[in-house]
Amino acid sequence: MPEPTKRAAPARLPLLLVLALLPCLLSNSCASSRSARLAYAGKSLSPDAEGAYQFLIYQDYLRQGNKDEAAKALAALTRAHPSPELAVELANLQWSQNDREAATKTLEEAIKTFPDSRQLTLYLASAYQMRRMPEAAEAALTRFVAGHPGDAAALRELASLLDESGKHQEALDTLRRISESERDATTLFLMAKATAGLKKNDEAIALLRRAVAADNALMAAWSDLATLLEDKGDLAGAEECYRRMLALGEEAPEVRARLVRVLIKEKKLAQAVKFLGEGPPDKARMLDAIAALIEAGQPKQARQVLDMLSAAIPESPDLPFYRAVIAYEGEKKPKEALAILAKVKPENPNYDKALGFRVQIASEIGDMAQAQALVAEARRRFPDKKEFLTMEAALLDKRGQTDKAAAVLEKAVAAAPDDTDLLYRYGVALEKLKRRAEAKAVMEKIVDKDPVHPDALNYLGYSMAEEGRDLDKALDMIRTALAKEPDNPFFLDSLAWTLHKLGRNDEALAAMERSIGQGVKDAIIWEHYGDIAAAAGHKAVAQKAYRTALELGPENPGDVKKKLGAL
Repeated sequence: MPEPTKRAAPARLPLLLVLALLPCLLSNSCASSRSARLAYAGKSLSPDAEGAYQFLIYQDYLRQGNKDEAAKALAALTRAHPSPELAVELANLQWSQNDREAATKTLEEAIKTFPDSRQLTLYLASAYQMRRMPEAAEAALTRFVAGHPGDAAALRELASLLDESGKHQEALDTLRRISESERDATTLFLMAKATAGLKKNDEAIALLRRAVAADNALMAAWSDLATLLEDKGDLAGAEECYRRMLALGEEAPEVRARLVRVLIKEKKLAQAVKFLGEGPPDKARMLDAIAALIEAGQPKQARQVLDMLSAAIPESPDLPFYRAVIAYEGEKKPKEALAILAKVKPENPNYDKALGFRVQIASEIGDMAQAQALVAEARRRFPDKKEFLTMEAALLDKRGQTDKAAAVLEKAVAAAPDDTDLLYRYGVALEKLKRRAEAKAVMEKIVDKDPVHPDALNYLGYSMAEEGRDLDKALDMIRTALAKEPDNPFFLDSLAWTLHKLGRNDEALAAMERSIGQGVKDAIIWEHYGDIAAAAGHKAVAQKAYRTALELGPENPGDVKKKLGAL
């Protein structure tokens, strides 16, 4: 069973009881055979001595690997001689037998007899958490700390649970009940986590610095400190944290990978490459570094790392794929990337990935014939892979054959009616075909299956806003979508448009500016921006928005020109 802190040692037998049993042990009359037990049954031992003997029988069953008999013996002993230690011992044994319900019940019964046992409370809370019963865990800890308001260990456990449940302020308030003299490194670390959850990152950083000062080996605090410093833009500080962790003996591969990424962000490219070459080759770390270098616009160094990987693991099936990624993403050479991928053999475990990448590149450079041929091959070789079916539909749509794309997707949905991704793609195709009633029905079906599906919620909310009906409900739907994807420019546009329809133009303008801030190039969004800015009395902003919309090629340029001329 998972331990909330350090597992308590097995219950110890009183010395006098052990001495009383010593002659029995030396003569082997206490062996676990049937005859020995029958002989023992006829003896007249005190209750304490009998309990001690039964504990030895339980331990003997464990040594034999007979957990079922051990559990029976320990359960009987726990009933006869109840104690927190024996209850924890029994719960651990039951948990190891994968009988989590029995383990929880054992702890629940024991806590009734020993309500002031911190050990039982922490184990019971841990059992509830592992069984995904956070409310029960919180209740158990809350009950205990109500009677023991100064118990730092219990307060820390409760705060940790509250923080994991998103109750950051409650977690922080709970930790503040621990006196300053008892606020150890772990307490400071937990306070920092709760503070960071409240988006007070500077305060969290200060608390984490205090935590690592109190316990230099608290790796979780170093890790969180590095992350917060990196988010703040203090790359040098983050680098120092990662180097400190490595110097202290932290060997987690993630730490080395994060250090490499920070060095790349700092443009310490030579150091990053050199660091990757130190020690045994780590394929995952090198591939992550290649991705980071490509993102940073450093294809030369990405090739250096790939060459290192090629020398270390020449048979790796990932090599051609990453060569193609460097050529395509890093060096902007799509035809070279296609040539590299064309050499990948069907027996390569990444052949499906290579085919998909080739389809994407061919489509983007306008070679639709090659893209269609590759999709046909992919559908033939991998008939069960949904991504190739959706690629086929996307190609048909791109070629102006949206009706055929919808037919492909309709057939796929019939075969997999619960697949919300396929349903959404089908709904979008219906929308493009102006079959809006059918599209709406599909989106509603998606939300019935997944009430927080962001794209379907946004579609329905925006449609309602366009129609000017149920605007409050539309707003709720769109906000639910944004909770999943808070920076999605299209969701933000839907939010702004709905607020505009409600006459809340200042709020709408703020939401629209967040959408535009994502660098989106969509004529409808820019036209909406113009409409909302004009309604809010910002003429110059509206003029700029309408001009940008016209540059992006709206479906209704005449209408946009009229709006611009009316300003």
